[in-house]
Amino acid sequence: MNARQELFCFEYAQTLNAADAAIKAGYSPDSAYSIGYENLRKPQIQARITELLDERRAEQQRKFINSADAAIQVLQEVMTDRTATPSARVAAANSLLDRGGHAVINKSFIKAEVSVNELSTEQRAQRIAFLLDQARARRIGGDTGGDPGTYDGDTVDSPARPQH
Repeated sequence: MNARQELFCFEYAQTLNAADAAIKAGYSPDSAYSIGYENLRKPQIQARITELLDERRAEQQRKFINSADAAIQVLQEVMTDRTATPSARVAAANSLLDRGGHAVINKSFIKAEVSVNELSTEQRAQRIAFLLDQARARRIGGDTGGDPGTYDGDTVDSPARPQH
C-alpha cells in the first residue's frame, strides 16, 4: 500500500466518506468518487480501514470509561456530602443505583427528614422561600373562590353549566 492509499484509509476512518477521503488523500476531485469506490474494494485497504476503525472504537471506549468513572465519583461525592440538599443526595444515590443495574428507588416512597439544625443558612433561606411561594400560590388560588373551571351553584364568577 502506498502513502496516498494509507492517507485515504486514515481519512476514510475519520469521515466514512470515500469521495472526501480520496480528495483529502490527494486524488483529483473529478475522479474522487470512482477512486474512493475502487479503493474500498481492495482487500489491503479494507483491512487497514478495519484496523483504524477498531483503534478509533477502542479510544472512544477508553474515553467513555474515564468519563463514566469521573461521573460516578462526582455522584458519590454528592451522595455523601452532608451539606448537599437531601433531594440532591437522593438523586445522586438513584443515579448510582441506576448505573449499577439496580432499579431506581421510587421517590414517592422516600421522605428525607432533616432537622433544621442540619441545614446551612443558605439551605434554610431556600426552604423558607419555597414554603412562602407555596403559601402565596395557595392564597392566590383561595382568593378566586377555588377553581374557576368548576360549577359551584349560583356563584356569579362560575361559568355557566352547559345545556344538554
